[in-house]
Amino acid sequence: MPDKNAIEDFMTGADDAPSVDDADAALDEAAIDAADDESVVTDFDDADCRVHRLRTTLTRNGERVTAIKMRPPTLRDIDDWSAACISNRDLLVRLSGCSAATLKALAWEDAEEVMAIFQGLVPDFIFNAPKGDA
Repeated sequence: MPDKNAIEDFMTGADDAPSVDDADAALDEAAIDAADDESVVTDFDDADCRVHRLRTTLTRNGERVTAIKMRPPTLRDIDDWSAACISNRDLLVRLSGCSAATLKALAWEDAEEVMAIFQGLVPDFIFNAPKGDA
C-alpha cells in the first residue's frame, strides 16, 4: 500500500512536476476551474455495488427497508474524506444512500454486515487513520 503522504499528495494534486511560468499556470487553473464546473456522474450498475439483505426489516417514513445497497467510493468521496470534509460515518451514509438515522436503526447483526461491506469497498488507509468521528 502506498504511504498516506503519497495518497494525500495525489488527492490534493501535489507532485514533483517541474514548475511552469505564470501564463501556463493561469491556463492550467482555468482548465481546472472549467473541469470542476462539468456535471459528471459515475454510473455504477448492480455488479459494482454490494447488497446486504437485512435480517431485521426497518420501516422508514412508512416504507419497509429490506436491504442496504452500497456503491464503491469515487475519488471525490475519498478526496472529501481526506480533506476532512466528511467523516467516516458521512462516507458510509454517502456510499449507502441511507440517512444516518436509518443506519443507526440497524439491528447490530445487520450493522456488522453493512460495516464489513463498507470496509471491503473503501481503501485500507481510511481505517488506519486516527478515529474521532466514527
